[in-house]
Amino acid sequence: MKFLMFIIMIFFFAGQLQSARYINGIEDIPIFKNMVYVEDSLVLFDKTEGRYVSSEVIGDYDQLEIMTFYSSILPNLGWKKIGTSLFKRGSEKLEIKFSEKDEKTSAIFNIYPSK
Repeated sequence: MKFLMFIIMIFFFAGQLQSARYINGIEDIPIFKNMVYVEDSLVLFDKTEGRYVSSEVIGDYDQLEIMTFYSSILPNLGWKKIGTSLFKRGSEKLEIKFSEKDEKTSAIFNIYPSK
């Protein structure tokens, strides 16, 4: 019986870990619903004045739905909204840019030092 409970717990926690997906290169910002990482979109530079990160995800959602999600979740992660799609945390800014590709919405996350 204990062994069976142990196996059930392993599958439960493995499912929980698998469902927690984050923006590639920005490990504390979750990916919205079933959006997927755009292969080879990650650009990462670590400089003395701060880091520069750009990463893209794409999915079948409209911009308003995606932005509503990030506007509600990012403040819980320490990001303060300072513009329509611009956030600030510490000495960094996060900008989310949108575009349409093949009837899907692309969201590009850019982090750079605030000056």
